[in-house]
Amino acid sequence: MSTTQSSPGPPLKFQALGDLTQLQRSALHSNYRQKVDDLADTTQFPRLQAFLPQNLGSWIKNYLRYAFHHKHAYVTYPATGERGLYPLRAANGGQIFKLSIAGDWGTGTKEASEVAAKIRTFEPDYTIHLGDVYYVGDTTEVLENCLGKSEFGYQGVQWPRGRIGAFSMIGNHEMYANGNAYFETLMPALGVPASQDGKQLASFFCLENDVWRILAIDTGYNSIGLPVLGQIPLINKIPGVGPDCTLEAALIEWLRTVVKPKERLRATILLSHHQYFSAFEDKYTRPAKQLMEFFAGQDLLWIWGHEHRWSTYDKHSEGSLTAYGRCVGHGGMPVEVMKPRNASAPLQYFDERVWSTDKNIKMGMNGFLNLQIEGNVATLDHRDVTNHSIVVERFTAGAKGAISQEYVSVDPQLSRGIAAP
Repeated sequence: MSTTQSSPGPPLKFQALGDLTQLQRSALHSNYRQKVDDLADTTQFPRLQAFLPQNLGSWIKNYLRYAFHHKHAYVTYPATGERGLYPLRAANGGQIFKLSIAGDWGTGTKEASEVAAKIRTFEPDYTIHLGDVYYVGDTTEVLENCLGKSEFGYQGVQWPRGRIGAFSMIGNHEMYANGNAYFETLMPALGVPASQDGKQLASFFCLENDVWRILAIDTGYNSIGLPVLGQIPLINKIPGVGPDCTLEAALIEWLRTVVKPKERLRATILLSHHQYFSAFEDKYTRPAKQLMEFFAGQDLLWIWGHEHRWSTYDKHSEGSLTAYGRCVGHGGMPVEVMKPRNASAPLQYFDERVWSTDKNIKMGMNGFLNLQIEGNVATLDHRDVTNHSIVVERFTAGAKGAISQEYVSVDPQLSRGIAAP
């Protein structure tokens, strides 16, 4: 198999939504619908509809098993070793670095299995899961939905491993089971085998070269609030009841003493489970305020999950960090199809393509992100579960960590957001 990735080629002509006739749109939609219906037709995996919001029974049952137990002690790096700071490397020894990223993938469904299979065809050097193993990320679910174990009722699904390494971040669902299975079972099974540490030691880490930094932060550990009350709408808005995704002090100290972003300037791609801002759901601004110490005045590319959808945003600030937001939380959960409701977030594109289950429940397209870094250019290829590229964009690194963005190609079926070019 090839160990190099061909360049994306010349920029494709941008097409507006109106460039297609209704007949062309219908034909394309039918093609996607057939592909995804084929993926969903299986008895070896749980049905995607099992994870719809109206099917709360399994989640509540598992949540209550763990709700009043202490969460796992926070895990950080030892005083010596690589301490979570990894050199960005290519398996073929070259200078093109390939990563695949997906969020909210850990369902064990056929769609999750297909996303994993499509990621493998990219032959990434690294793979990164942005977090959430369902329903509550306990040991059984981690083994079956992430590590490929099949003895618990369904065919196991394994998170694809990059040729250099694989990582998983922690989401709120892993914390519903207090983080025990994440820290004790999932994390030690991943990492960079050829590194000094050999396995993933903490829920935050950094990959970098002389130009780019890919920084994964942990918004999941403090993301569930008080037991039961933290899950009740409106009540969880009371300060101290609901989650604010505060970054742990150990993570902040690691940034100060190991990563040192202010002293070692890089163009920065920030990864988290939770969104900084959103045109659809709540925003979590506390982590951005904490990170001002390191990134004030520097534009970031911020990629998150948590929301079960795909969307892109223009550069934006919620009063602290300035970032281009990218939501890729459509890895394995039923993808929510809804209109944006928050006009202050500069939404550029979102995906409203739908397909229906055998119960005629409309859901959107699952997918993932392939990221390729070459020199000062990071190319993001956003793909759906059928491995169709819906958006290709480029971020270019400038002086002192600056970045600029341009769209290379956009699928004409995507919906335009508030600030679409």
